[in-house]
Amino acid sequence: MKKFLSEHLFLRLMSLAILPAAFLCDAVSSKGICAASLCVDLWWGIQVLMLYPSAHESAAPSLGFAWASIALALLLKIVGASSGVAVSCGTIVLMGYAFYKSRNKFAQIPTLFHVAAVWQGVEDYMYLLHLLICVWAGAMIPVLSGVPWAGWSWAGVLGALYVAQYYRVYKRVTLFLGQDKETLIRKTQRGSAFKQPIQYVDSDSRSASLFNDVVRIMETRKPWLQDGFNIEDLARMTRSNRMYLSRAINFHSGRNFNQMVNCYRVRYAVDLIRKDPNLKMNEVSQMSGFHTVVTF
Repeated sequence: MKKFLSEHLFLRLMSLAILPAAFLCDAVSSKGICAASLCVDLWWGIQVLMLYPSAHESAAPSLGFAWASIALALLLKIVGASSGVAVSCGTIVLMGYAFYKSRNKFAQIPTLFHVAAVWQGVEDYMYLLHLLICVWAGAMIPVLSGVPWAGWSWAGVLGALYVAQYYRVYKRVTLFLGQDKETLIRKTQRGSAFKQPIQYVDSDSRSASLFNDVVRIMETRKPWLQDGFNIEDLARMTRSNRMYLSRAINFHSGRNFNQMVNCYRVRYAVDLIRKDPNLKMNEVSQMSGFHTVVTF
C-alpha cells in the first residue's frame, strides 16, 4: 500500500507540531509566554530538525529520537523546568543521536569506500557544523533571556535559524558550500563511479554472498548485453527478491542496479572500440546492450 505520509515528511511535521504544543503549554502556565520560554520553544523545533537523517540514512531511528525529544520537551514544560535545564536535556538527546550516527557509520566498513562516500562525508561534516550552531544557540538562551531586549531579539534569531534548518533538510543542502559547489561534488562523484571496479567482496554475510553471485553472473554470463535486462531478471537468476538484491548491490558496490549495468556496458564498449576503432557508434551501442545510440 502506498504511503500517504513519508517518514521524512512526518519528521518535518513533528518539528512544526512541537512549536504550537510548546506555546500552548506556556500560555496555560502561571508564567505565561516570555522571552526565555519562546526561545526554548523555538530551539526545540530546531533540535528536532537536527535529528533529520542524511540521504544515505534510514529515517526510522530519527523518528524514535524525535518522539523522545517531543515527549521530553513537553514534560519539562509541564514541570516548569528552567531554560538551562531544558536546553541541557535536549543537548543530551542530540549527543546521543550524533553518537548513534557515528557508530552506525563506522560499523559498516564497506560503505566508507563506496563511490558515494565522498558526498556522504560532506553531509556528515556539514551536519556537525550545524549541530555545533544548534548547541551554541541553545546555550545562549539562559545568558540572554535575563535581558528583556536581548531575549526577544534572540528569539528572532532562533526563528530565522529554524527557517534555515527547515530549508536545509527539505532541500537537502549544506547551506555552507553553495549550490554550485554541491552540484560539482555530485557530478564528480558520479563520474568516478565508472572508474571504481566491481569486484568480489571478502565477507561471510548473506548480502556479500548474494553480491558475489551477482558479480559472477555479470562477468560470466553477461546478461547485460540484452537491452531489456532488468533487476527482475537478475533476481530470478540469483533466486532472490528485488528489494534485497537492490540493497546488496547498493551496499557492496556503492551503485544502484542501473549504474552497475551501465558500468559493465560502458567498459565492454570501450574494449570493443579498442579492438576495432572502425566500429560505428550505433554498432557499438547495440553490441554493448544499450537500447539506443542516445542512451549510449
